This record gives sequence, C-alpha cells and structure tokens, in this order.
Amino acid sequence: PSRPKSPAKSNHKYEYTELSKTPLSSSDQNNHFYGVIVDATFPYKVKQDRYICVLKVIDPTLNPKVKADQFAQVVIYAKRFEDLPIVHRIGDIIRVHRAHVRIWQSKTQFNVYLTYKSSWALYSADKYTPLGQASTDGPYAFSGKKATHEKQDSAIQNALRKWANAFFNQNNVINDSQYTQLSKAAKATKDFDVVAKILQVFELDEYTNELKIRDQSGEVYYTLALKLKFPHLKAGSVVKIRSATHDETSVNKKVLVLQHYSNIMTFIGSSKLAAVVSQKVANERNSEKATLKNKVSMTPVVLTEVDKKHNGLTNTNLSDLFHGDSKDSTFRTCFYVTKVEPANHLEAVKVYDKKTKKVSSAKGSKGGDYIYQLQFLVKDVSTQFNNNVYRILLYTHEGLGANFFPQKATNLHSDSKAASKVKESVELLTRFNSWVDAVVERRNGYFFIKDTKLV
Repeated sequence: PSRPKSPAKSNHKYEYTELSKTPLSSSDQNNHFYGVIVDATFPYKVKQDRYICVLKVIDPTLNPKVKADQFAQVVIYAKRFEDLPIVHRIGDIIRVHRAHVRIWQSKTQFNVYLTYKSSWALYSADKYTPLGQASTDGPYAFSGKKATHEKQDSAIQNALRKWANAFFNQNNVINDSQYTQLSKAAKATKDFDVVAKILQVFELDEYTNELKIRDQSGEVYYTLALKLKFPHLKAGSVVKIRSATHDETSVNKKVLVLQHYSNIMTFIGSSKLAAVVSQKVANERNSEKATLKNKVSMTPVVLTEVDKKHNGLTNTNLSDLFHGDSKDSTFRTCFYVTKVEPANHLEAVKVYDKKTKKVSSAKGSKGGDYIYQLQFLVKDVSTQFNNNVYRILLYTHEGLGANFFPQKATNLHSDSKAASKVKESVELLTRFNSWVDAVVERRNGYFFIKDTKLV
C-alpha cells in the first residue's frame, strides 16, 4: 500500500514526500520524509564539535524489491553526540523534517543539519521498543525538546508499519552480498558486516559484555560490546553487526574488533532473515570443551544452559539480586562458585521424607526420595571486591533444579560411579574462570536454582 498523500493545499504544517519522489532539484531545506531503517552507524565524532550518524532507509516506493540495492542515505550532523539517533533495531521507522537533498553515488542522499532546525524522530515498528517498553503512537526517541504529532502522522505511521512488517516478513531485505560469513572473516581485507545469532552474553566487567556469536557458516566468534552502547542485546537474539574486523592478535579464540562507529542492531519481530538465522544456528559448546581440557582456562567458560523459555530474561547481578528491591520472584544471574557446601561430595544427595518434610543422610539408607541439597558460595563482577558471602541453593526436594547435574540424585555412598560424576561436576564448578548462568527463584528470602543444567 502506498502512503496516503496530503492534498495540495492542506492545513498540515508538514508535507511528506515518498522517497523516490523527492524533487532532487530542490535547493531548499524543506524536505520532510518517513523511512524504514535498514542500516545505521553508531553516532561518531568526525572532528571537533561535529558528530554524524549515517543511515539507510527504504519505503514502498524505494526498496530492494523495486530495484536491487535500492535505498536512500540519510546523514545526520550535530554538534553534540547526544543529539543524534542511536538505532538499536533494523525495521524501525524514522521521520525527518527539513532535510537537504542531493544525489550521492547515484543514490538519494538526505543531509540533516540539526543546528539548522532539522529534526528526527524514531518510531517502533514492533509491539515493543528495542529496549523492551510497550510501543505507543509517539516516538521512542527524538531530537530537540519535543516531537510534533499531527493527525496525518498516525495514518502515515500505521501504513508504513504495516508495510515494513509485511516487507521484512517476505524478503530478507539485507541480501547475502551485503554481509560476510564468519567462516570468511579472517580473509577479509577491509571491515565487513555480519548477520549472526548471539549464543551468550557474558559480563566481563561493569562496563563490558562479551558476546559469543555464531552464523549460518557454523563459525563461532567473540566480540566486546559496551553495555552503555548496546543495552538491548540478549542471548538468542539475531543481530546485524555493522563494521567489524577480524582480530589477528587473538590466539585463544576468534574475535571481532568493533570501531567507534560500529553498530549492533537487532531485527523487528516479523523479519524472515532473523527467523531463518535463529532457527538454523544451534548452540555450540566445542570452544568451551576445548578450554576445559587445558590446565587453566585463560578465558571465561560458562558451564550451564538455561531453559529457552527464559531467553528474554535480562541478567541481574548478585549485588542487585541480594541488595535490590525488586518484587519479582524469578531472576537470571551469572556467577562463579568459590565453594560448595557440604565439602564432602558424598553428602550432596540426601534422603527426603515427603510426609514429615525431613531430610537425612543417605548413608546406610534403604531407598526413599533422593534429592540434591547443596549450597553454592558465589561471587560475580558486582560483588568481587566486597567481603560478603552470597549463597545460591540447589535444593531439589520440590523439583526445582532437579536436572542441574548430569547425574540423577541417587545414594552416592553406595554408588561410586555416580559419586565420581558428582565430584567431577563440583570440581568443574569451582575451577578458575568457570561461570554459571542460572535462573533462580526467590522463596522465603533464599534463591533456589531452577530450569538450569550443566552442559
């Protein structure tokens, strides 16, 4: 559906032009338009008091379906970094007022000077904004003090939202030639784009996450993502990484280096490409297994996997978990284990009497319900410099965490094979640079592990 046109003599303050119909001869700065974002840099500094952000946009009249590699380029200039849009998601909508227009490398280019009264606003094409708030009619980000909203805006946005979702659902939008397979990354001579699935988000320190990514070529890479720049990334998301290079200095694992203008964007929910990548790219543990064969893990190894129903659950650090005031009962957290109690691994499994709800040692017992009853003393980045001891419990008497260990709960005093498996698991947990990504449930002030297993 093409966008509703404003009548010639309208009482609207702004007349919006479709991308392919922008008059290229116009020297004035009065071009107003809407576009669907298919690419964007992170805002970056080009010289003293000049920052820019470069985007690619499409609409029903100008897109790769009409003609291959069709888009308009938008370059936004500002005196301050914070005046520029940060685009976290491909498929969202941008509205621009008062842009200059010219032809650049046979493409329409809009130059948007925020110091000369130009403005921008970002609208969600999904039910939620990239940071997870429910979408409204208004923009979720905009330049200046406020964003205008006329009656026609709602109609234009609704039509464009509908078109964008259908277009992303039926087309890849980003075609294969526009990004590099990770298996070919090491041979690339200049910076490249990647479309991949995030397998893991690991908190390296309070400012930085390390992403473990894999694409359809099956190759696994790691890259550092500053939390302040990319707060929207979750394990399981499919992303487009714009402008990366292969790190030739990394010995232990394959690493992508990002620049200050590099961006990491997710896709709107209707995206066909994201759905295909999500489905075809499975998790992979070979790099972790290889690391664990070494005497010491030089890089952090996450030993566990969380049930995929919790993929959308954001990470809560131990400091917030134990000292915060959240009313939730289920959290996802990542920690390392400094000690396991009881110290004797044979006592990890107890006998539980359902009637009396009493627990006793399995030593010399003749059957009954065997349960794990362990306390992990844990730390993480947010708590490693304080003296507190934090306890996370693995008590499986009500089914929570029953599948945490590969070994089912049994009498470890009489089953030496099972006992050695549990001992091995406990040694892995307390090994240097071993981490546990877990879902915990708060009950009566204690945190119990659930829906998490060692892999």
